[in-house]
Amino acid sequence: MIKETYDVIIVGGGFGGIYHLIHLRNLGLKCKLIEAESDLGGTWYWNTYPGARVDSEIPIYEFTLPELWKGWTWTERFPGWQELQAYFAYVDDKLNLHKDCRFNSRVTHTHWDDQLHVWHLACDGKDGVYKATARHLIMCMGFASKSYTPKLKGLETFQGEWSHTARWPKEGIETSGKRVGVIGTGASGVQVIQEIGRHVEHLTVFQRTPNLAIPMSQYRVSEQVQDHFKPVYEDIYRKLPTTFGSLPFDWIPRPMMKDSEEEREATLQTLWNRGGFHFWLANYQDLLLDKASNDAVYAFWRKKVSERIKDPKKRELLAPPVAPHPFGCKRPCQELHFYEVFNQDNVDLVDISLNPILEITPKGVKTKDKEYELDVLILATAELDIGFDTYTGAFMDLDLRGLDGETIQDHWRERTTTYLGMTIDNFPNLYFVHGPQGPAPCNAPTCVEIQGSWVIQTIEYLRQHGITKFTPTSHAALTYKRHIDSLFNATLFPLTKSLHNCANVAEKENEAYNYFGGVSVYKQELMEEIERGYPGFQREALRMARL
Repeated sequence: MIKETYDVIIVGGGFGGIYHLIHLRNLGLKCKLIEAESDLGGTWYWNTYPGARVDSEIPIYEFTLPELWKGWTWTERFPGWQELQAYFAYVDDKLNLHKDCRFNSRVTHTHWDDQLHVWHLACDGKDGVYKATARHLIMCMGFASKSYTPKLKGLETFQGEWSHTARWPKEGIETSGKRVGVIGTGASGVQVIQEIGRHVEHLTVFQRTPNLAIPMSQYRVSEQVQDHFKPVYEDIYRKLPTTFGSLPFDWIPRPMMKDSEEEREATLQTLWNRGGFHFWLANYQDLLLDKASNDAVYAFWRKKVSERIKDPKKRELLAPPVAPHPFGCKRPCQELHFYEVFNQDNVDLVDISLNPILEITPKGVKTKDKEYELDVLILATAELDIGFDTYTGAFMDLDLRGLDGETIQDHWRERTTTYLGMTIDNFPNLYFVHGPQGPAPCNAPTCVEIQGSWVIQTIEYLRQHGITKFTPTSHAALTYKRHIDSLFNATLFPLTKSLHNCANVAEKENEAYNYFGGVSVYKQELMEEIERGYPGFQREALRMARL
């Protein structure tokens, strides 16, 4: 058994963990990053299913450190998983991160010691039990690190190959020339379907709710083009925290109905042509606030998509006359040729809202109407509540104990409370990023850098002032909870079952799990907490304490 002592322990090796490791090391702090898997990458360690790629365009889905972006070149506007894994390897090699990381180590418990003002952590891994102690604990597990699959009757009897997209086997699954079933048309479902659709013998897609997917408008980008634009990268990075969705564009600053019908049509067409998230987060400012404006955007979306689907029955299922939910209140998936796949004769679309899945059989999937024989079954997000136990799921898997030994499960039993979407009352010196009650929508690396910068400034402040115990008050946490509930209820988001209220997990409370005031306002509130001297926190100092 190994025992070690650190200033800071970081859990998770994705963007969040790496960001904190880089900057805390630069402050001279002794740090250790602990990762359950065998390498860095976070979600991109596992996201290797066919067609997996990021939906944030270059150069915003990367670290903003000049020593990194100056030496890196992408090949596509929206990079695929292979290139993202190569990017993490490049970052690791460039900054020598491995020396301060421990891999293949899954955290089993983290307990607060109120006598010494430290966290005691234990891990299980290939090298046996590992224990460590640290003044500060930073959880960088990501908002969707825990996959969630409800019990599917008979799944264990299926004689073919099957996998959840969130845990795609490293050796892959051969789908060419096979009879393949995909349950789900969420983000990973769309990407898988459009990737394998041209190569399978037959594809059966089981859909409960249509995905309101928008054009990705993918294209290759040369090194010369990127070199031409790199002089303005820093301007782009400065802009990201100033917009609602942390993207290099923002809302049209007027309500939709202020424009004439002809002006609205022309504007929506322009956004549609640009691809990416322009049609979502560069739209009219009341898209997510006003039902009439939202309905108008959906009508435009339906018209554009319907033109691409030949079969009338499939068209009604993929682009129904009535929106299944307000447009944009589920993160729109970006597609390449998703809708064209359904024009193929070897592709069936099953509406499981009317023809529900009864069980998985040795031969395939049995619905109320018939049995579909399959060689491969892919469980994607969205349908049958398959997907992720987002935001709090990874925390609830831990034996995490704060003051007086209170567990996180007990603390969050009735409601989820945090302060600023980064700290938890009754859990001193504990921080997290890209988790519950943080901003959404938000480009992940930008969100990590905004929150991570606050955490790093705070830890340095505590060190300079000799503070060894730093805990948000219950009053501050409840006030923040009311704040995000108010923001949530002022939008159309409550009308939608989504990851923003964790509606796919039956055991969880239907509540707001995100801050919907916009990234720019969220950052301003974080800065105000620092400028006012951290009024939402209690602080203590041990005698003779040394950080």
